Amino acid sequence: MVNAAPGVTKQAWPQGRPLWHGFVASRDALAYGLLPAVLVLLWQTASDHGLISPTSFPAPLSLVSAIWDDVLSGKLAADSLASLGRVAGGLAVGSVLGVALGLGMALWRPLDMMFSVSVQILRAIPPITWIGFSILWFGLGTRPAIFLISLGVVFPMLLSTYAGVRQVDLIYIRAARNVGAHGWMLFKDVVLAAALPSVMTGLRVSIGLAWILMVVGELVGAPSGLGATLMRAQDYAQTDRMLAYMLTIGFYGYLSDLIVVRVSRHLLRWQRGIEP
Repeated sequence: MVNAAPGVTKQAWPQGRPLWHGFVASRDALAYGLLPAVLVLLWQTASDHGLISPTSFPAPLSLVSAIWDDVLSGKLAADSLASLGRVAGGLAVGSVLGVALGLGMALWRPLDMMFSVSVQILRAIPPITWIGFSILWFGLGTRPAIFLISLGVVFPMLLSTYAGVRQVDLIYIRAARNVGAHGWMLFKDVVLAAALPSVMTGLRVSIGLAWILMVVGELVGAPSGLGATLMRAQDYAQTDRMLAYMLTIGFYGYLSDLIVVRVSRHLLRWQRGIEP
């Protein structure tokens, strides 16, 4: 047996983390990536054997080739940052307004009665129909895109917040009052905490809508961005570039959803539920 040097502690794995956790993480990563890898392989194989027309549905290697120049020139990074800024701005504005109005309507009945009909009417109007007004009000560029994203985000956040607060069990509120919780403490530690799962679910829905509406918003004279480049590729019938940017947007949507899921698990670590 070889002894460790004096003052050196042997540690084969981080303290408090069982060795099998590493194997579980590797197994999960393999499980998540298996189906996409198989689909891409089948897609490329079908294209190589002429089962899929390269014009109507380009092969994966064609997509890499089409977007590689944009990667090297920095255009893809610039477009990604521009679109991400619009998504983040619209998501922030829509989420803050939706959560604030949802809380107010759920906790104060006069406000609920005042806004209920208007909210139900406005949320049924597709955000894309506001493109003309967004140009009149904000001109061309980034601001109309942020407006459209905010408009699409505000109602899911409002309804999820409203439903979450209204579903808080009165037993929790009575129990908290019995131990001396009142005012802000009661709201923060009981009402808001109990409504948080519903709010986080609304945020996941809203992020998907934000990326969709980002493409719509960049139709309104945006000088750069993933959606703007996608539309220009469509104008020139560059199907390989179109599909490459479509998948890039989808990948960013997946990453942003993954971030929300991780944050949600941290904030809701007290919650117990079914885990696959």
